[in-house]
Amino acid sequence: MRFLATLTLVVALGSMQLAPAATASARPLEQAAADLMSRMSPEERIGQLVLVTLRGSSLGAANPILDLLANQYISGVVLSATNDNFADTPNTLVQASALISDLQQANLQPSLGEAGGATQTPERVYVPLLIGISQEGNGPPFSQIRSGLSQLPSAMAIGATWDAEVARSAGELLGRELEALGFNLLFGPSLDVLQDPNQIGQGDLGVRAFGGDPYWVGVMGGAFIEGLHAGSGGRLGVVAKHFPGLGGSDRPIEEEVATVRKSLVQLQQIELAPFIAVTGAAPGTRAGIADGLLTGQIRYQGFQGNIRDTTRPIGFDPDAFAQLMAVEPFASWRQGGGITVSGALGSRAVRRFYESQGQGFRGQLVARDAFLAGNDLLYLSTNFRSDGDTDTEATVRATLEFFVQKYRDDQVFAERVDQSVERILELKLRLYGGSFDPERVIPPQERLQTVGLGAQFSLEAARRSATLLDPSAEELPGLLGGPPRIGERVVFISDVRADQQCSNCEMTQVIGRTAMEDTVKRLYGTRAAGQVGAWNLASLSMGDLAVFLGESPPSTPRITILAPEQVDEALRPADWLVFLILKSDPTAFGSNALTLLLDQRPELVTDKKVVVFALDVPYDLDATELSKIDVYYALYGKTSPFIEVAARLLFQELSATGASPVSVPGIGYELLRVTSPDPDQLISVRIPGFETEGRPGGYVVGDVVEASTGALLDLNGHPVPDGTPVEFILSYQGDPLTSTIERTTVAGVAVAPVTLEHLGVLTIRVESEPARTSEILQLNIQEGVVTVIAPTPQPSVTPEPTQTLPPETVTPSAGEELLPGPGQGDATAGAAHLGLGIVGVGLVASVGYFAFGPQVGNMRVRRLLLILVGGLALYDYVAVNLPGSGDLLQEWGAWGGLALGIAGGLVGWGASWLWVWLAERADGGHQE
Repeated sequence: MRFLATLTLVVALGSMQLAPAATASARPLEQAAADLMSRMSPEERIGQLVLVTLRGSSLGAANPILDLLANQYISGVVLSATNDNFADTPNTLVQASALISDLQQANLQPSLGEAGGATQTPERVYVPLLIGISQEGNGPPFSQIRSGLSQLPSAMAIGATWDAEVARSAGELLGRELEALGFNLLFGPSLDVLQDPNQIGQGDLGVRAFGGDPYWVGVMGGAFIEGLHAGSGGRLGVVAKHFPGLGGSDRPIEEEVATVRKSLVQLQQIELAPFIAVTGAAPGTRAGIADGLLTGQIRYQGFQGNIRDTTRPIGFDPDAFAQLMAVEPFASWRQGGGITVSGALGSRAVRRFYESQGQGFRGQLVARDAFLAGNDLLYLSTNFRSDGDTDTEATVRATLEFFVQKYRDDQVFAERVDQSVERILELKLRLYGGSFDPERVIPPQERLQTVGLGAQFSLEAARRSATLLDPSAEELPGLLGGPPRIGERVVFISDVRADQQCSNCEMTQVIGRTAMEDTVKRLYGTRAAGQVGAWNLASLSMGDLAVFLGESPPSTPRITILAPEQVDEALRPADWLVFLILKSDPTAFGSNALTLLLDQRPELVTDKKVVVFALDVPYDLDATELSKIDVYYALYGKTSPFIEVAARLLFQELSATGASPVSVPGIGYELLRVTSPDPDQLISVRIPGFETEGRPGGYVVGDVVEASTGALLDLNGHPVPDGTPVEFILSYQGDPLTSTIERTTVAGVAVAPVTLEHLGVLTIRVESEPARTSEILQLNIQEGVVTVIAPTPQPSVTPEPTQTLPPETVTPSAGEELLPGPGQGDATAGAAHLGLGIVGVGLVASVGYFAFGPQVGNMRVRRLLLILVGGLALYDYVAVNLPGSGDLLQEWGAWGGLALGIAGGLVGWGASWLWVWLAERADGGHQE
């Protein structure tokens, strides 16, 4: 409940603070967009609502998209690997750039009055195409371009660094490279919150999510978007996905519409928080603000509080979508020009939903429902084909014709269209500096020379994200006894999966069977550091291991499977077994081989050092499985930089400094606990500016001062999430009552207004559960001035309540100094100390009287007086609280008085002997 309450505050504060920024006045391109639209026909306006796809990696004369460009005025094209839009390596980037250039050129020609496609068209308003892509990093399947671009880390790898600057740099790298290719629209980043990794299934977003904490997902997502805009020079529209969040989904968004039991209030507490973070101003006013939101197709049960009510998929439900967009800052962001983009309307999930409603799939009605629900741009993806239509293009044309007719017949619909078109035109104008110059729209191919140069960043990001999950860093050396040695046999077992850039492209391995072995040889082999010998290294795939354990291979395996005898020959003499695993997937043969090995043949890992690198999610192994391996690392990425980091970790050249951004149940790592304040920290507290010149202390009675904490840290040593509750506890000395001011953190710091109500000493301390130890700040409020005392150097811990009565206290007069004197502790000298002190002095004096014996004149009396003076002088030192005295009395209690009396008497005795000795020397050795 504390977690939910905290996030509610985050949402509320974000709404109050950020909403005013996104006003209509922040739309400098609104008039330019209106002027453009005023010259556009209904057909041109309707065309601006549509994104389409095409098949193939080049434009032939008969390509049906040419007609859509020339005569249907479509707004943009989305390229993807599944549609074979990219050629195989090494020509991938050159071909992609050429295709984009051809598309923009084909779109330009009709506006010049030239032939475009199959028919001649009159001159029209020129509006560049949006060329979109989804490029999430971490290789296939969610990066459409498989090779040529820099190897971007996964979102979760970025999240594991807990450093927004890494997210910004990753976005900047991607933005620069996509813009160089000619892309101007990106579907991403994902702002989904992976709150419950126990929901392990095909719907799990895995490493596509930045993490499981809403605040940190918002921080990383905002920084990534800022980098995208900076790297592209503002020429890349960023559409954050999947609004309002897929964190609670239990199935793939592309395959089936999921139903999630959450109300709008609950969504605001978790899923919506990252989207709020990137919509706090009008698009274009700040680099970290998203240009658009891509809607995810999810149904919500209990959306309005009634658990029996279930919405339609959110992108098709006008009422639910309107309620979402009425939440601030979404309403102001949309008023400021933010666009909404539908999910893929041709997906299997959408088709299955309409079929489940007893309807056939009629594209124009599906598109109408999505538009009227609130989507500006409609993504008419592959397989957007009505029942009975021959192809997707036929359905797209029928849909556009349907919309044009409705535009002419329905004034309300026409107004809604014009609002959406105006926002879309503003986005396009913003991408190209306020005007459409064809020379700026089509980038020269020479810019491809700047692509693919981010290897150093990718390696550094992989290093920063690497996480040692089990055991602790302190236990690691004792378990492994150092890295592999040249005489030890090491077997690498990798989850080898195959992929291809296009349907006709060569099949390649995502992780090669020998990728880790080759990296180890390069870094530590005989030609490098000489720490290992190639003759002692062997490589297997998880498929090889599965067959060895009795699993039947697929009839047509995508990779070569070794014979069980070869696997046995490699495993039995091994000293080290090093696994590189991906998330278990029932469609990927062998992905469960490690689990099978640990469950069915544990004797094969006995007396071997077993090291596992998770190149995907960190939570795929349970506690029982983890108990059977020695070391478990999470890397969150499967590209070559992460393989290199795995090798360096194995040979202990690097130490893992990352921390999981999601919970890992198998090791008891709970994100909510980890991101809570560290209970062992000392919270600092101060009054900023108290040293202001001109007034002693800077304040007088009646002023309101701001008490501020230092940065509160969580268990990973990072600032706690914004919205973490903090209590400022105030008390006046002598007054048993306390008051509490509740505040929440921003950037790890909490600030509270404190009124200086009356004279006396005001004590301020701070708690933020479970951190209850803070410095103590005391303000000595006197007549006319306030003296700010520096916080105590020792921590002050809130005492646990007891049943004993408080000690009797003395209330000083107004303005009297109440603060401890130098060196004073909590104990002070009292009557008991004085009485026992006199007894101590008397004991020493009595012994001295008889020890001195008969002496000349008054020497015996003088010596006794010195004993008394010494004892009382030492007692007086304590009575006036001089340095060190309080600690002595606190340690000895009342018996300290007796000790002081005896000690002081002995000092006086020693002084008397010194006096006698000096007197004898002065008299030539004769005693008085």
